[in-house]
Amino acid sequence: MNSNKSLSRKERESNLELLRIVAMVLVMFGHTHLRMHPMSQSGMELCSILNIVSSCISTMGVGIFISISGWFGIMFKVSGLTKYIFQILFVLWAVYGLAITLGYAGLSFEGIKVSIGLYDGYWFIIGYLGLYLISPVLNVFIDKATKKEYQVLLLSLLLFQCVYSWLTAWYDYYNGYSIILFAVIYLTAAYFRKFPIAWVEKHAHWLFIITVVVMAAIATLSLWKFGNAARQIRDDNPLVVLGGILLLLSFKKLKFHSKIVNWLAASCFTVYLLHYSPFAYPHLMAIMREVYAQYDGAIYCLVLLMFLIAVYFCCTLFDQLRILAWRSLSWFMNKKEI
Repeated sequence: MNSNKSLSRKERESNLELLRIVAMVLVMFGHTHLRMHPMSQSGMELCSILNIVSSCISTMGVGIFISISGWFGIMFKVSGLTKYIFQILFVLWAVYGLAITLGYAGLSFEGIKVSIGLYDGYWFIIGYLGLYLISPVLNVFIDKATKKEYQVLLLSLLLFQCVYSWLTAWYDYYNGYSIILFAVIYLTAAYFRKFPIAWVEKHAHWLFIITVVVMAAIATLSLWKFGNAARQIRDDNPLVVLGGILLLLSFKKLKFHSKIVNWLAASCFTVYLLHYSPFAYPHLMAIMREVYAQYDGAIYCLVLLMFLIAVYFCCTLFDQLRILAWRSLSWFMNKKEI
C-alpha cells in the first residue's frame, strides 16, 4: 500500500528534492557557461543582460542547498557524519585513482591533498561540515526561541554578514563563503518554516522574479557605469539569500511524489564532487568549448542543457557504486556488532 502516511518525509516532499536537482544544475551552469562568458561591461546589450540574469540566478545555487537543509533540519548523528566523510573520500579517491590509471595524473602530494578535499574548489565540503557540526546548537535555538528572539538574532547575524563581508569586504571570508553565512541561510529557512508568512508564501514566485530583476538591474547599471557588478554576484548578497528562500517557498507549493526525482537528488553532492574535480573539470570545459564553437543561439542553449543533464545523470550512475559500498559497509558493521 502506497499511502501518504507510509512515505518518508523526503518522499512526501519530492518538490524540494526537485529543487535540490535544479540547484545543482544552476551550480554546473555557473561552472561551465558563465565561466566561459562572464559578465561584460557592455551591460546594455541583450546577450550581456541575459548573462547577468543567468549569473544572478545561478549564484543562488549554494544558498538553495543550505535552505533545504534548514527547512528539513539537519539531524546530527555520528552515523550521518561518517556517511558524509565516506562519500567524500570514496568519490575523491575513486576519481584520483581513475585519473592515475588513465595517465591524466601522477601520484603526488598535491594529488593526495585534492583526494581528501584540500582544494579551494571544494570549499563547500568544509563549509557544510562546519554547519553539520554546529547544527545541534542551531536546532536547539530554532526549537526554543520565541519569534522576537529569533528575529533579533537573525537580523543581527545578517547585519554582521553584510557589514563585515558583503558591503565592506573587511572580512571577506573567501568571497563571502563562511560558516556564518551558512548559519544565516539555515536559520532563515527554518524561520519561514516555524513562523510562516502567508502573503510571502502565496506570492513567493513573483517575489523571486522581482528579486532577480532588482539584482540584475543593479548589476547591469553598475557594470555600465563603473565596470563592476556592485557585489551582486556573491553568495553573501542578502538578495541572493532571499532569492534562494523564495524559490524554496515556490517549490514547496508543488505537490507530487517521484521516485526518480528522489533517486537523482540523492546523488547531488556526488555530482558536485565529480564534475568540479580538478582531474575532471578541465575535460568538461574542453567539451563545453567545443559545444560553443559548433552551436549558437537557441540550439546552443538546448545542447548545453542536454549536456549538463547528461553529466548529472552519469555522475548519478557512478554514485550507485558509492551507495552500494556504503550499504555493504553498514551491513558488515551492524553484523559485527551483533
